[in-house]
Amino acid sequence: MQYIPIKQETENGKEIYIINAIALKNTNKSVVQKIPHPLGTDVLKYNTLEEAKEAIARAGFSYVLPNGKKVTPNKPVPRKISKDSHDYENIILNLIREKINSTSQGVSQAAILALAEFPSEETFNILFEKIGEENETIRKNAISAICRYGNILQNRIIEALEDENWVSKNSAITCIKNLTEDENIEIEKFIIPLTQVAKDTNPIVQANAITTLALVYNTYKRGK
Repeated sequence: MQYIPIKQETENGKEIYIINAIALKNTNKSVVQKIPHPLGTDVLKYNTLEEAKEAIARAGFSYVLPNGKKVTPNKPVPRKISKDSHDYENIILNLIREKINSTSQGVSQAAILALAEFPSEETFNILFEKIGEENETIRKNAISAICRYGNILQNRIIEALEDENWVSKNSAITCIKNLTEDENIEIEKFIIPLTQVAKDTNPIVQANAITTLALVYNTYKRGK
């Protein structure tokens, strides 16, 4: 379990609570959102401790209180929301969660794309689960969503190269192939893992790894 420390500080005479966060950027490199993350180099500030705790819990992490106590929140249960509620994010997320495993492939495919608009640890876990799907469109949608957060998820993509499911493994290679031109990616980190997965017993995985390795190395050379 990964923990995010909550720091208590004073700013302009008021107590605030600060947590590590990752800044998500659009194609123009402008920050569009920040999400709590243990490896974040940015910060989020809250006026109350409860707000900081809730933000971390919703992102799917545990936290360390200012007094040093470690806390693992209970798994969040989708809240029942009244028709008059203005908690729009939870209304939408609850709906998307219900549709991810719909018996209608079209609905499930759309839910995966929609889920990507709400980055959190829960979202990322679902996306990595879906890159092992038999349905090609669902799989492609999950790969596309993961690539949107490439620099944040780079280590998880590398870990997925060791998945026992060859479909997940092959999808992780495709993620890497799609990220070769991403300036925010540490392209060198992919080289050794790809050389290892290129020895896989599955010929489809082997072929994808070899062609992707060549692309990665060429990108690495250009950047030196």
